[in-house]
Amino acid sequence: MRYPFILIALLIILCSCNNQLVVSRVEANNISNDSLVMLSDADVAELVAPYRENLEGDMSRVISISNDDLVRAKPESELTNLVADILLETGVAFCQFANHDFMPDVAYMNYGGLRVALPKGEITVGHIFQLMPFENEMVLLKVSGETMEQFVQQIALRGGDGVAGMRLGIVDGRIGHLEVDGKAFDVKKDYWVVTNDYIAAGGDDMSMLANRKKFIETGLKIRDIMIERLELEHQRGRQIQGILDGRIYYE
Repeated sequence: MRYPFILIALLIILCSCNNQLVVSRVEANNISNDSLVMLSDADVAELVAPYRENLEGDMSRVISISNDDLVRAKPESELTNLVADILLETGVAFCQFANHDFMPDVAYMNYGGLRVALPKGEITVGHIFQLMPFENEMVLLKVSGETMEQFVQQIALRGGDGVAGMRLGIVDGRIGHLEVDGKAFDVKKDYWVVTNDYIAAGGDDMSMLANRKKFIETGLKIRDIMIERLELEHQRGRQIQGILDGRIYYE
């Protein structure tokens, strides 16, 4: 289900600030290359200039300031933690907005989905497009405790990933310790995971998520969520402060 203006509403819930528009789609039409209608290079340049300038202007818009370089690393990193935290907070806000009777327990952002580091200093829209070049959407999954255990085991096997809402101790590529929402993991319980549609479809060796009990689309691009959230925090005078809190560690 698509919720009109839902991203704006979620950000109001999260930050109580004004929203900003973000480029979400660029449409183009073919121009017939007829021998009787030929445009010079100068004509073409003049034709596309307003569109190029608008796009370049948006990409160069400063949306945040970072105190440090944010580089992905394992078992955890300031970059993966930042993205996962924003994903979990937005998932909670979505459920509140949609009047769901549950809240996500865990957020997951795959390591490979973050393509570059974010630099120290000014962060622009373009930086977020480089960080997340894919059109991934935020989704919610209800999984059994057994599926959750298989899912977290895959995270442990690869030595860490982007997570929020859990604390995972890894021993020789296996789960040594696992807490969800501050409580000991219970294989008999069901859990809600907020992640991207690529992972939900079994991408990046997460095929166990095909055994989910429920699946909810949000229609929200994770890249847009990041841009809007960082920009709103910037307007409130808050800089990006990386966090390492031991949410994933080697025992």
